[in-house]
Amino acid sequence: MLSLSGAIRARMQSAVDTGVCSAAAFALARTDGSVHTVAAGRNSRIRQRREACRSWCEPAPGAPIDDRAPFDLASLTKPLCTTTLLAQAVGCGGLDLATPLGACLTDAADQSIGNVQLRHLLAHTSGWPAWIDFFAATAALADPLQRAAEVRRQVLATPIVRQPGSAAVYSDLGFLALGWVLEAAAGQSLDQLFAHHVAAPLGASLVFAPLSQPTLTAAVATEIWAPRCGDGRPLQGIVHDDNCAALGGIAGHAGLFGSATDVGHWAAAWLGGLRGGANPLRLDTSLIRQWTTTPACTGSSWRLGFDTPTPPGSTAGDCAPADTVGHLGFTGTSIWLAPSMDVALVLLTNRVHPSRDDNSGIKRLRNELHDLAWSALRAAAPWSS
Repeated sequence: MLSLSGAIRARMQSAVDTGVCSAAAFALARTDGSVHTVAAGRNSRIRQRREACRSWCEPAPGAPIDDRAPFDLASLTKPLCTTTLLAQAVGCGGLDLATPLGACLTDAADQSIGNVQLRHLLAHTSGWPAWIDFFAATAALADPLQRAAEVRRQVLATPIVRQPGSAAVYSDLGFLALGWVLEAAAGQSLDQLFAHHVAAPLGASLVFAPLSQPTLTAAVATEIWAPRCGDGRPLQGIVHDDNCAALGGIAGHAGLFGSATDVGHWAAAWLGGLRGGANPLRLDTSLIRQWTTTPACTGSSWRLGFDTPTPPGSTAGDCAPADTVGHLGFTGTSIWLAPSMDVALVLLTNRVHPSRDDNSGIKRLRNELHDLAWSALRAAAPWSS
């Protein structure tokens, strides 16, 4: 009989072999700080060839990955960075979720979003639209600082389209604004805040894009996206999210890179907080329990900063415990925490490599792999033989 790690490795290798992704890594974390990991695949399906004065890309295996390979975490940036920093700030009295955005950001005060509370931004009930292509709208601006300033101006000027608190519509805009709120409150950039208050206490190599050498070349590649990949090479160590790229790779909704081991340590800390134990992130148990159990609005699966499974066919698996909370990332990443079982499951893939077109495989992989794990954990199957 395969151990749990063996079964998970086999399922991830099948996903690699069938083209769902070129790489996958999985972590199982607990409140005692233990993080068990497995990895499969290579960091790319593409390599660049050079000959005389020309170069081109061709299908070829990249370097094998291990549990330390950095993935583009995409929207896992929301819980890992923005939600965590906000929980710390609210827990120590530095911020209040009932505060209107305009009281935190002067450039939002006269906008329609100005009277919307931070709570609504965190819960995706602000009334803002789901997504806007600020990357394309600011493409003509060559200066990075000017472009970032224009993205911010356009975000905050975006009209709300529904009554705040009336419906939960997943939107990056709210977390962009929350990132700026954190910066304004602390007088530091978001990447500095994250490095000091989250990555350092965890001892994790979680960092914002762009990555430095040699970490960049070890990173797991994402998409060959024509508007940003004129040379035909995939994005590697450079953030996949376009709006984050327009902001220089640092934003409240995306931009983080890290390994399954790194994310596992973050998950162990949150589990410790949710279960009332000591945790290196100094999370207040009563506060984060409230955040992870309070519906964003009536009938919504969203909580404050987190989602919950919506069976049947949930990406968390149909066997997920009732108290499970987590988040997905567009690049093929996910994290699910089940406090009642003292376990968190992390899955990192690059399902957008070399293209985002087919997403049916990642849906099956997420559902099947998590159900495999939940069932094995309930049966007390060993992690390794």
